[in-house]
Amino acid sequence: MNAKKVSCSFLFLAPSVVLGLCASVNPAGAQEAVKVDLQKQASDLVGAFEKAYKAVAGASVVDLRSGGTVVSIRDGEQMTPASNQKLLTGAAAIAKLGGDFKFTTTVYLGGKDLAVAGEGDPTLGDPLLAQEAGKSIYEELDKWAAAVKAKVGTKLEGDILLNSDRETFRHADWPKAQHDRWYAAPVAELNFNNNCFDVTFRTRDGALVPVVLPESRFIQVVNRIQKGAKHLWSLRASADESVITLTGTASQSTRDPLSVAVNDPPMLLGRVLADRIVRAGVEFSGRVRRVKPSTVDLAKAQVLCQTATPLATVLKRANKRSLNMVAECVFLRTGDGTWPGSAKIVTETLVKTYELKADSFSISDGGGLSRGNAVSAAAITKLLAGVAKRKDASIFLDSLPISGVDGTMERRLDQEPYRKRVLGKTGYIAGVSTLSGYVLDAAGKPAFAFSILCNNVPGGDGWQAKALQENICKLLVDSLK
Repeated sequence: MNAKKVSCSFLFLAPSVVLGLCASVNPAGAQEAVKVDLQKQASDLVGAFEKAYKAVAGASVVDLRSGGTVVSIRDGEQMTPASNQKLLTGAAAIAKLGGDFKFTTTVYLGGKDLAVAGEGDPTLGDPLLAQEAGKSIYEELDKWAAAVKAKVGTKLEGDILLNSDRETFRHADWPKAQHDRWYAAPVAELNFNNNCFDVTFRTRDGALVPVVLPESRFIQVVNRIQKGAKHLWSLRASADESVITLTGTASQSTRDPLSVAVNDPPMLLGRVLADRIVRAGVEFSGRVRRVKPSTVDLAKAQVLCQTATPLATVLKRANKRSLNMVAECVFLRTGDGTWPGSAKIVTETLVKTYELKADSFSISDGGGLSRGNAVSAAAITKLLAGVAKRKDASIFLDSLPISGVDGTMERRLDQEPYRKRVLGKTGYIAGVSTLSGYVLDAAGKPAFAFSILCNNVPGGDGWQAKALQENICKLLVDSLK
């Protein structure tokens, strides 16, 4: 096959089919021709994809070594980014907050009351981070409880006050029918366990019993689950998280938890904290209350302890497994605490810092669940190129999933020579599949910034779009041989 004139037919049959990988069959010594022909080969892939599935795709690839654009396919057209929106959020946070920023949560004693004030740390009680560290999800709260006991002794006489003036915990665009799903979990100034209840089932004395985490004696669990042929159940929580009720049928014990989003994140944290305080040997008979910060004078209160979580940790948690509630906390903290106000501030930050054109993107939320988000592929690659030039770029790059290694890229591009060669942020909502990030050279340095945005994708998991994205990435890796 002549490397300078490639003619291929692309047939998308199944996720396991390797599609039109022209670059892999180029003869040795033809790498320069491959680089020149990237636009042609990528265009052929996109054209075949769009024709076969009546979908639409925009693609942009920028050579970070020369600064030139090597692939440009409908790259100026705004498209729905899904979770690629997290790239914009992360880049804005680094620029606005600084790479050394930390989310802090502080516990105060004001008079007889215990007050907790935070700025949106989304990682408190995070089960994945706890598992990676070999710790309990209650680790930080137990430290708080120990500090309380050291100060008040064996009795906390007042209430637990949770500072929060948020009127709503979810974006107005998020589908209401999905509010109980983990990916639509609410966000607040105070969060715990990804703002979800995690449910598994265990067999005890011949019966299937639900196990709900996090646990607290201040959260009543009403179990109305019956054993049945179908594993079909639901969890409903009261508005203040004081009572959760499980109904339906369970057919078997389970190991992996199913996460159900809560209604009021600060109250979840408060009720779990109250339990950990009692476990620490402190009597508590007061109330757990969410209060407006303006009603609590923290200036006269005594700081008992504080938890600080680096932005680097938070971005990695948001991007590796594409956790929306984490990205939304970053978004709201970067902005003014409201979605409309934060959208304005993030937009201004991206335009000023990375010189994005204001008409190349539109921001609604931070995680990408809202369909009000729109961005062009060229805007994303310009953003990625700008981030790569920063002194604190490693915070951003280290947060991205690595092909064939971890996160949402663990099972994608997992064969040599593509394994570990792509740092990619995936994105998916119904009808949308996206992949943007960096292709690394043999030394592990970013060589290309790329963005492949697919909209109007057929139903299912979007494997057709994933195949297109991966084949373009393969072309890029092969061109670097």
